[in-house]
Amino acid sequence: MDNTLALATLAMLGSALAHAVMTLLTKKATDKLVFRGLTQGFLAVLILPWLLFQPIPPWEVWRFLLTGAVVIWAFNMLLVAAFNEGEMNLAYPVMRGAAPALAALAAFVFLGETVSLGQLAGLGVATAALIGFAWPERDGKPKLKLILLALAAASMTASYTVIDAAGVRVSGQLFIYLGWFFVLSGVTILPTAIFRRGTSFLSIARQETRPALMCMGFNLATYGLALYAYANAPVAPMAALRELSIVLGALLAALVLKEPFGGRRILLAICLAAGLVLLQVM
Repeated sequence: MDNTLALATLAMLGSALAHAVMTLLTKKATDKLVFRGLTQGFLAVLILPWLLFQPIPPWEVWRFLLTGAVVIWAFNMLLVAAFNEGEMNLAYPVMRGAAPALAALAAFVFLGETVSLGQLAGLGVATAALIGFAWPERDGKPKLKLILLALAAASMTASYTVIDAAGVRVSGQLFIYLGWFFVLSGVTILPTAIFRRGTSFLSIARQETRPALMCMGFNLATYGLALYAYANAPVAPMAALRELSIVLGALLAALVLKEPFGGRRILLAICLAAGLVLLQVM
């Protein structure tokens, strides 16, 4: 393995870990809606000055950006609801794992992309693992509401993935498109948090500001490291490596949040990640 490939591999592993930590910080937040609003708002404030000196995208691109902004707002609300409902090591693998599978199906239907037999096998393994997560626990409780919220959030991720893939193709300017994506994410979820919390927003925000700033750093890290890896190594294996965030996130939830994470969930998380690897590399 040459130095460039080795650095790209390390960068993608760092991206997976950063995504898992970012999600852990969201789960730990006392008020997850305010936390998400502040995190995305800080990102918007950081990126907007740079964007103002870049070419303004044409309306053909804004159609995708505005549609994606509605979808990412829905994702944030569903993420908050899922994490308020139950354990991260159940919600996160389903949210993270179902999204690529759904995105692959959506790309096949709406963008005309082909799906190989290997990818179908990966899709089957990932789907089976997701069904396993939804299966009732030993106490007989299926945690249906949590699973449905996580799947709904995953469907939003799959939707904005397909929307943004189409938008970037029309734009031809990846970083400008990604910058406006972050800004629009902030200007949708932060006002929602302010409206929902009313007069208590400022007092809650003071408690959540420091962890939100930390989360912003991990948010930038997970995207920045992933872009570096994609620019310096084959995309498919790098995308597959990023799916390790599923296992890392579940393990962090068990170690830091002391959530239950028995052998069944460990096996399901590994199978889910393996299915997504097949989906990416075959």
